[in-house]
Amino acid sequence: MGTIISHEISINHPTIRNLFYTSQGARPLFGGIEAWPGYYQLVRPTRGKMMINIDSSATTFYEGGPLIQMIAKILRLRSPDDLRRGLSERDHKKIEKIIKNLRISDNHIPENRRKFKIEKLTQSSASNTMFNRNKINVTTYFQKEYNRRLLYPFLPCVVVGKNYYLPIEVCDGQRYIQKLNEIQTAEMYKFTCQPPSTRANKIQAGLNILDYRNNEYLKQFGMAVSNNMTVVNARILPTPTIQYHPTSRENRIEPKHGVWDLKNKRVATGATLGSWSVLAFSNERELPNQAIKHFLRELITTCNDMGMVS
Repeated sequence: MGTIISHEISINHPTIRNLFYTSQGARPLFGGIEAWPGYYQLVRPTRGKMMINIDSSATTFYEGGPLIQMIAKILRLRSPDDLRRGLSERDHKKIEKIIKNLRISDNHIPENRRKFKIEKLTQSSASNTMFNRNKINVTTYFQKEYNRRLLYPFLPCVVVGKNYYLPIEVCDGQRYIQKLNEIQTAEMYKFTCQPPSTRANKIQAGLNILDYRNNEYLKQFGMAVSNNMTVVNARILPTPTIQYHPTSRENRIEPKHGVWDLKNKRVATGATLGSWSVLAFSNERELPNQAIKHFLRELITTCNDMGMVS
């Protein structure tokens, strides 16, 4: 059944196992990367019926469009036109490291778009990259074979196989699979961190995209899926009371909204630190001995105030 419900959606959307993603609601992150919302769907047997577990998800893709635009954003350039000066050795290494193993598709034959995986960049430009036993360069080949005049013949080609070169400008990028940097990670967190009500609405939007009611494959098997979420009985557990040492100013508190603090409180049963040490990684100019001693005094005082014996 999992194959049946996933087949139609996988035709029109990028799919990874039980997950599919859509560009609707995508958000740019940084460096030519964007976050795509997605949905997880999995069939589960339950008492008396089958149910589909649906949840929200997200992943990262290179921003859609030509690979040349993606490279310009990675290098923080205003537009691909700024690449006309060519790539420095440093930029060449940076780009090659980022796009290696990237899955791309070519766009110079619209009716026959093929998919490839980038192995590396050529050291020479498209105009100087020769093949077919050095009889022709890539720029001339594309002009003669496809009547395609390259706009960036001075840039390297991507290598997608043995003696198989593609100019950067005829490639479109695919999913981003490398580790995000700190800025991208922070933006991704903002994109995915949502309150329960927003998440529920997002899942409902995913149901509209899945559109089970009009799924021809489900109909052929005589199956139908409700668009309503299952409602189950629930109860809210009472907030537990936290007990501190009797000598605390507040020895019993009831947390509000799931939070509380340790101000003016001693732990009920303190732990004895038999031996401990502090290691400073900065030099004496950045972190004078006096500052370290002050920190130690404050640490010891705080531990004693909280009922821990140092």
